Amino acid sequence: MASLDLLVKALDTAHWEMSEAFKGLPDEDTWRRPDPRLLSVGELAAHVAYWESRMYLGEGKIESPLITPAANYYTASVDEPFQLPLGAEQVLQEVQRIHALCKAAFAANPRDSEDPNPNREGATWGFTLEYQAFHVAYHTGQMYSVRHLLGHEPVDN
Repeated sequence: MASLDLLVKALDTAHWEMSEAFKGLPDEDTWRRPDPRLLSVGELAAHVAYWESRMYLGEGKIESPLITPAANYYTASVDEPFQLPLGAEQVLQEVQRIHALCKAAFAANPRDSEDPNPNREGATWGFTLEYQAFHVAYHTGQMYSVRHLLGHEPVDN
């Protein structure tokens, strides 16, 4: 279980980094795309929340405006941008709420790294945690790129 504890910490660190990417983000730019083919910070955050909830809890287990089919994958929203009536702080708080629910559910039912994850065919819980840490960090990097392209000067991490 120790290796999973380290992966949970890595996932927490990725979420902390995401919170840094939101610092100073104007509400009016939360759902703004710098280019039609690059998702907004809000869309990227929704995508992260969507998949974290699916991987840890399964489909339809969390009610949230961020959990929408449009957040499933890039191809689901690139040609049809979506926006929600949420500002930057509200989006971040909702992502953090979903992350906390997923962590609590995982902690309430401890698993070994090689146990299968019933929410993702062929995946183990070790892989799920490892991939989710990468997934959050990867899309956080995209958020920084979006912010730079919008002319922002986000915190330098």
